[in-house]
Amino acid sequence: MPQQTHTFTHRADPQALRCAARLQEVQLDGVWRGSDWHEGCMQQTWPSGHAALDAELPGGGWPSNALVQIQQAPHTHAEWALLLPALAAQAGRHEGQLVLVAPPFLPFSPALQAAGIAPQRLCCVQAPQRSAQELAWACEQALHCRDVLAVLAWLPQLAIPSQRRLQLAAASQGRPLWLWQGLQAGQHSSPAALRLRLERAPQTGAADGLQIQILKRRGPALVSPVQLSLAQWAWMPVLQAQAARHARQSEEAALLMQGRAMSHALGAAPIMVD
Repeated sequence: MPQQTHTFTHRADPQALRCAARLQEVQLDGVWRGSDWHEGCMQQTWPSGHAALDAELPGGGWPSNALVQIQQAPHTHAEWALLLPALAAQAGRHEGQLVLVAPPFLPFSPALQAAGIAPQRLCCVQAPQRSAQELAWACEQALHCRDVLAVLAWLPQLAIPSQRRLQLAAASQGRPLWLWQGLQAGQHSSPAALRLRLERAPQTGAADGLQIQILKRRGPALVSPVQLSLAQWAWMPVLQAQAARHARQSEEAALLMQGRAMSHALGAAPIMVD
């Protein structure tokens, strides 16, 4: 006997379609939809100051209440070039200290001053003999301090449980924490809300560029890395600070020479005695 085939068709319920359309318009606290990743309705952000990067970050900027893990090679040193525009903008609007935990090098104060960050607003925690867990405790205490604006930490060997505590502290206190680690950190998972990988990318101009791969974000995967040019934003504060310092030194030298000339003239003048 020939085998009979049956074709089943399903008609969508118009009422169910109307209910689904209404659900798309409902915004509930604590509920996030994948289509809303760029609007950032569930997350407060700080504009990074780099248009190409903001276009790929959820909400259009750095999360202001989360842990951000940034991986880079040992000789990249893109910390201040990447974060300075956002930190300077927020420091101009809000009070608070910028806490640096275990930085590999001290920042160039004249460059920060030229960008709008007074050196007095920096708090450096340097403890070479302390473990990563102890330094993570310092980060957590800084996040709980109301006089702190943001925290930057260089802890390449920080364990996952400690990272989870820092993510919870940043989220509950509403302050950002940038965690700088090596490229080997990409082999492990992380509770960070945002994970980036930085690499130097040669460009055709005189200056090198920066290639940013977004490894984790609240949204779809990034197809191609973000390309940033270092020529426009990395060295400008440094050059401005050096120019200002040279101008001050020239002014001080001119005043010194003027004072010496006046002293010599007074010493050479005859003394009149009645």
